[in-house]
Amino acid sequence: MTRFSIHTLVIAVTVTAATWTGSAQNPAPAAPAQFPPLGTGISTEEARALQTAVDDLASKIATLKKQYRSSPMIDRIADVEVYLDAVRRPLKYDERLYAGRGSTPVSYARQTLATGNERATQLAAGNTPWMTQSGVRGFYSRIDGSAQPYLLTMPESYDPTAKRTYRLDIFMHGRDDTVLEQQFMAKSLTGYASKPFGAGADRFMLQPYGRYTNASRFAGETDGLEAIASVQKNYPIDPNRIVMAGFSMGGASAWSYTVHHADRWAAAAPGAGFTETAVFLRGGLARQPQNAVQQTLWHMYDSTDYAINTFNLPVVAYSGEIDAQKQAADAMASAMLAEGLTLEHIIGPNTGHSYEAGARQRLQDRLDQLVSAGRKPVPSEIRFTTWMLRYNRMFWVTVDAMMEEWQRARVNAKIDGDTISATTTNVHALTLDFQPGLAPFPAGTKPTLKIDADTIQLPAVRTDKSLTVALVRNGATWKPGALSGLRKMQGLQGPIDDGFMDAFVFVTPTGRPLSEATGKWAREQADYAVSEWVHFFRGEPRVKSDTDISSDDIANNNLALFGDPSSNAVYRRIADRLPIRWTASGVTVGAEKFDANHVPVFIFPNPLNPKKYVVVNSGFTFHDQSNNDMQSPKLPDWAVVDMTKPGNNYKYLPLFVASQGFFDESWKLKPARPGS
Repeated sequence: MTRFSIHTLVIAVTVTAATWTGSAQNPAPAAPAQFPPLGTGISTEEARALQTAVDDLASKIATLKKQYRSSPMIDRIADVEVYLDAVRRPLKYDERLYAGRGSTPVSYARQTLATGNERATQLAAGNTPWMTQSGVRGFYSRIDGSAQPYLLTMPESYDPTAKRTYRLDIFMHGRDDTVLEQQFMAKSLTGYASKPFGAGADRFMLQPYGRYTNASRFAGETDGLEAIASVQKNYPIDPNRIVMAGFSMGGASAWSYTVHHADRWAAAAPGAGFTETAVFLRGGLARQPQNAVQQTLWHMYDSTDYAINTFNLPVVAYSGEIDAQKQAADAMASAMLAEGLTLEHIIGPNTGHSYEAGARQRLQDRLDQLVSAGRKPVPSEIRFTTWMLRYNRMFWVTVDAMMEEWQRARVNAKIDGDTISATTTNVHALTLDFQPGLAPFPAGTKPTLKIDADTIQLPAVRTDKSLTVALVRNGATWKPGALSGLRKMQGLQGPIDDGFMDAFVFVTPTGRPLSEATGKWAREQADYAVSEWVHFFRGEPRVKSDTDISSDDIANNNLALFGDPSSNAVYRRIADRLPIRWTASGVTVGAEKFDANHVPVFIFPNPLNPKKYVVVNSGFTFHDQSNNDMQSPKLPDWAVVDMTKPGNNYKYLPLFVASQGFFDESWKLKPARPGS
């Protein structure tokens, strides 16, 4: 039976009004802790007065959106809307309002709204003075359209007319379950004392919010990348002088960005953040073990699995000598050593979970040294590994297809003169891509590629010094070309959680369900998915009824369909083109058959637009929010759930999984795995 937190009770009315009559019934007991904690801390009268102020600012923002509908200034409205949402959302969803030092929740909320009103007035007049000042910025996320905040510290004596580029330092924040948007936006904007950077005339510092407290996983990962893109769009950032850093939970974020996006940074400085699951969570796992599928899915975010990706990236880790979190850097050092690499590790003597002043200065000096050398956009040698196609690129090598997802793939490639030599493991297709001006060969040169046992003459380098060639492996032989047909590819490889790392719409049913039980269960799942997204990933998902889905929705979004082929009109349109069959008599998955007490949960390329997903009856799949390292996928590409039984593992996954599995690289069924 599905677990519902108290958050569901706050959200259910909203979802019901937007979609159907009815709400979740008989929820299972709430989890002991709520993330974030509920309760605004103000009276009904105070909330009513604040709501009037919220409505006033919301009206101004609506006017601004009309004023700048077709203008680049539309992006600046997000700089206003983040102040609105910092108060509006806690009022709407009964979340904590922040009270700064010497203030009350009401007075600080009014102060927050006053800043938003000031910016709205300035923007209405065509002015954006905050853009040259350190402070809060916002962007509209492609995932759910929400305005998401970040903090930006400007270079000392910043001159927007100067013809130069700047270094960008990125710092990922640690965990604090009480820090919602309002408190995050009130943090010190300089705050260098707790970070491995120094202020300077040559650098910006970005602090993403990351959609609350998720160690930059899933939508949190996308948030960080979107925040970076926002800064790069608005300021002259040198792409070869970007530093990734963070501490505690932010250190885990930094490790993840370091290994998954290693070709983007000039240097990385993770501090005291977890890097793997098995050892870090050994106590919790001993009490509630995760099944083989869930352990396979650890490969998505276990940074130690990607250690070789630091081959071209200088990494300087930091730990306090007596900090238990030193284990994380030690684990990474071991993983790197196994790949023939050495981790540079600065240790604060006799220090716990914080930066020691002398060690912080050494780290800062070392980063300055590394960044002065800069990132090399075309290194002559690449060593790359991945376990899934979401993370498929390293500089000029892109893995387009794997032989088998969730098994390690490798590419080692080296440029020597006019020859590229490469060896591969578990790679079915790849692309060599040198952007204009970056091919390390003279224009007109036809480089030779030696890949595994094959030798291939590549096309001539173009006059703009670019070269792109796609290759596919047929048996043991590599040839120029690309794969065709339905295949797993980057951003379309699963698992279920991948459907919520890009734009999506929750699609609710308006028809009669296959049975009263399935209809009730689907309503519960939809209510729960919306509730958890609102509270944990800090946005309001787009929710539309099945009869309101447009061709634009299908073209631009992953569709999360709730209901069954009888109740959901979109599901009904595609049911006969999906690999899992669901009728009133039960569910069929290949040779497996399940009775009418069972329902399917899965992700698959949308037959109406195979470049996007459909997800059936699920939001994100992790349910234990008490430890960030537990926030890994808990379901693979598909599962069959028994509605009548409690969850196999209540804390991690409050569903009884009767069977589950992965689709193969052509999105066809593979043998199932046990549910528990």
